Amino acid sequence: MNCKCGCKRLSSCAMGISLGVLSGVMMMLCAWAAMKWDYAMPIINMWASVYPGYAATIKGGLFGLAWGFLEGFVFGVLWGWIYNLCLCCCSTGCCCSSTNKGCQS
Repeated sequence: MNCKCGCKRLSSCAMGISLGVLSGVMMMLCAWAAMKWDYAMPIINMWASVYPGYAATIKGGLFGLAWGFLEGFVFGVLWGWIYNLCLCCCSTGCCCSSTNKGCQS
């Protein structure tokens, strides 16, 4: 998406999916590393108190994948939306001139 002023906007949905995948895979790999090598057990225990089903097991890692994707997706969409809002409303001279009516694709 492009603004009339030439600013490049982010796709909030794509940002959400990419952050969701990264977050989910990271949580899954941390759980499986903790299962195999006792790696980062304090973090795993902390996350397990927040995310039901998350544990240092194969099944717990899959729960971590799902929870991480959900959380990352929500925050990614919000991040992309706020970025686009700041880009088009708060940038210095980009979209705030009197001739431009803001960012519209």
